[in-house]
Amino acid sequence: MSSNSGRVYAVTGAASGIGRATVERLAADGAYVVAVDLNADALRWTDSVDGVVAVDGDVTTEATNEAMVAAAEEHFGALHGVFLNAGIPGFGLIDRIPMATFDKVLDVNVRAVALGIRAALPALRKVDGGAIVVTGSTSGLAADPGGWTYNASKAAVINMAKSIALDVAHEGIRVNAVCPGPTKTGMTEPMRAKATVDETMRTVVPMARWGESSELAAAVCFLLSPDASFITGVALPVDGGVMATTGQFPNFAARAAKA
Repeated sequence: MSSNSGRVYAVTGAASGIGRATVERLAADGAYVVAVDLNADALRWTDSVDGVVAVDGDVTTEATNEAMVAAAEEHFGALHGVFLNAGIPGFGLIDRIPMATFDKVLDVNVRAVALGIRAALPALRKVDGGAIVVTGSTSGLAADPGGWTYNASKAAVINMAKSIALDVAHEGIRVNAVCPGPTKTGMTEPMRAKATVDETMRTVVPMARWGESSELAAAVCFLLSPDASFITGVALPVDGGVMATTGQFPNFAARAAKA
């Protein structure tokens, strides 16, 4: 039996990608889940999954985050953890894109996470050892050309998670960030569709492939679970080895394997 069995979680950005994979894994493990997304139609996949309740709404509003917590307590009687995963990309040179784009990226990728944590804390304080996981990125641990908006947002959310982890550790509440590397999601689909980008990515990732959303979900479910009871304030790369390299040299092993 999974250590998440019988526990109650909320997941944002649950309509697709890492969010959906996490809801699916939690439900399969016997947990109860509130699945949250802006796209109500895309959330319809949860209709046929036992133990999952859907909440559609904009996570950049207090109302949606409060509704998420209320749904968990009303339907399942408690809230043991949240995975604050909703996010959007943002790319372009600093003098080429409007500041409104930067504001939107920060609103979704950072402010919405803060709102989710604020809404969840009262419920998490009622249970024995609540857990919070936020979606960071390897792009929050290092920089990408032309990615200053996304890089800034993910660096901010990672350090925010670490700071809040320190603030609530004495209460037994854990806060961690999972940091995906190149992963097959809707966000990366346009990149993966370009043969040159796909080939480059397979060369720069030491494991020479894209990650699967299910692999990220496995890491998230571990961090949410009681099995990670002494882990807090961590930014965990799930990236096929990307953050293990300086990036200064080509991946000769990967090239040799394909030769």
